[in-house]
Amino acid sequence: MVDIQSAFLTLSLAEAQSTSRWHYEKNRLEHFPNFRLLASNGVITAAEGTLDTQSGNTYAMRIDLTRYPFALPTVYPKDWQLHPDVPHKFNTGAMCIMRSDQWRQTFTVALVVAKAAIWLGKYEIWKRNGHNWPGLGQSH
Repeated sequence: MVDIQSAFLTLSLAEAQSTSRWHYEKNRLEHFPNFRLLASNGVITAAEGTLDTQSGNTYAMRIDLTRYPFALPTVYPKDWQLHPDVPHKFNTGAMCIMRSDQWRQTFTVALVVAKAAIWLGKYEIWKRNGHNWPGLGQSH
């Protein structure tokens, strides 16, 4: 398991406002070597990769970055679907890793991946324990 310090999950204000933001983002994302940024016409629009859980499962994920960093990125399962009854998901089929009002422009794609990993761990517990979401939940 990767040991990630919180400093790698956010950018300084100067880094976040820099024209080299994607340089800093790529540096932070190296802590998740299974993820890569995807571009369309020279513009980064998504990140894709896989996350392994402590239960030995691997999940493919796609993170939509079309409004990034000004809005919370959308995290979708790739090539699999969430259980239809799982809490903490959006009607679009995306995972709810945090509320939109909690998003800050200094947060990184690496933070989104880390939050998705936490969500997946809880998802696996939820599936095993009779559909009780572990930990404190927040209203959507």
